[in-house]
Amino acid sequence: MSIFDRFKKQDKSQETTPDIPGAEQLKDFHPFDTGLYQTVLALSKEFHENGLPARKPCDREQFIALLAGISALRKTPGIPTPGQSDGNYFTTLPRCATPEAAAECRAHLEKIFGITDKESLVGFCMQEICCHRQYLDFVGFWEGNPPFNMAQLNDDALQYFQTARDFSAQFYPLVRQHGYLAWDISECVGHLRAGYACGILTQNELNELAEHWITQAQVFESWADFATSVLCGYLYWDFRHDTKLPELNEGLDLWTKLVRILLNDDTAWGSGMWFTPAG
Repeated sequence: MSIFDRFKKQDKSQETTPDIPGAEQLKDFHPFDTGLYQTVLALSKEFHENGLPARKPCDREQFIALLAGISALRKTPGIPTPGQSDGNYFTTLPRCATPEAAAECRAHLEKIFGITDKESLVGFCMQEICCHRQYLDFVGFWEGNPPFNMAQLNDDALQYFQTARDFSAQFYPLVRQHGYLAWDISECVGHLRAGYACGILTQNELNELAEHWITQAQVFESWADFATSVLCGYLYWDFRHDTKLPELNEGLDLWTKLVRILLNDDTAWGSGMWFTPAG
């Protein structure tokens, strides 16, 4: 029995379609009514109504650090914490202070994520973190442009896909094409930040790998939009790893606290700082 099958059986009483505007225009659209959509919708309204400042320019390195804001709030062995840094913590890419600290960070990345070099770092991000490409497959079916023929899937793969699609459907009216992109950006750039801090990545390698995510981030109008996509992506990632209700709500509470810290800090997302590439 798949993780998605277990979720569906556990929450069968909640599989009715929620009242989501525009759903009648979509195809094969059967969102789970978990209550998560309503919670994230209220949070999104809160983020947008909190009067974030208009965008103001920042440099490229500052923007990379800002994109990794969630990771900067986590305790990573060997990397300085906010209390060990100055007021530029969220706009500065850290370096481990000593060889011993760098070794501690490297050991952590290897033990927890299997990351030992540039290739394994990129591989981990693409295989274990990124969710947005799956979301875009779901969108293709909802909008009548399926990217593949589901008849080609075996029974287990079909059930896996359909359940993941139906879980994600509840967030479509809120994030549309943005989907889970901010989650991918936030987590992947967070790992680039850690890899750079301990010397797994050089400055040139960091810049090369971050360029893709900087470009992708330009679809967001504000950090409030970015934060909403982060939360939806987190919920899908957690769901995909077999987390069920009410644990999904508990995780959302934690991630909401992290997002609020960044949005309410005028040295972090609350600053409005944003880098826009030339051309």
